[in-house]
Amino acid sequence: MLIDVKYLADRREEFSFNENFKLLRGNNMIDIDASIDGMVCRRDADYIVEGKVKTVLNLNCDLCLSAFETKLDFDFNEVYSETPDEDQEIWELSDKTIDLKPAVIANIMLNLPMQVLCSDDCKGLCPKCGHNLNDGDCGCDRGYVNPQFEKLLNLFNDD
Repeated sequence: MLIDVKYLADRREEFSFNENFKLLRGNNMIDIDASIDGMVCRRDADYIVEGKVKTVLNLNCDLCLSAFETKLDFDFNEVYSETPDEDQEIWELSDKTIDLKPAVIANIMLNLPMQVLCSDDCKGLCPKCGHNLNDGDCGCDRGYVNPQFEKLLNLFNDD
């Protein structure tokens, strides 16, 4: 995802990329097939990149561990400069070439939800046998209370 800006003057240049790459989320590698469309323009010594990322992610649910696909679409706006300032969020431009891949990966990471769920009503796994509770009840007795915490259950009991 390289954009050559050597001959970019006061005009806008559009770009379009389809890219496949892997991303580390927790201990799992996520395959990403992303479509990036946008435009780049020059403002003084900086280059402004605006675009839209569309991707379908193959993820595993954090509760039931089932594999599922989810769409992720977002807009991004980044600034590139040959002399980036550490106090501002500006990407470094080297040899009059913009490398979009690190910015796209950073934006994908920022737009991923903290907890990935296959559905809003996911029931997760049985804590005793590990059965996926979305497929039906497993029959385990989940009413077990650790004797060390039994007094805590009665703490707010207003009988």
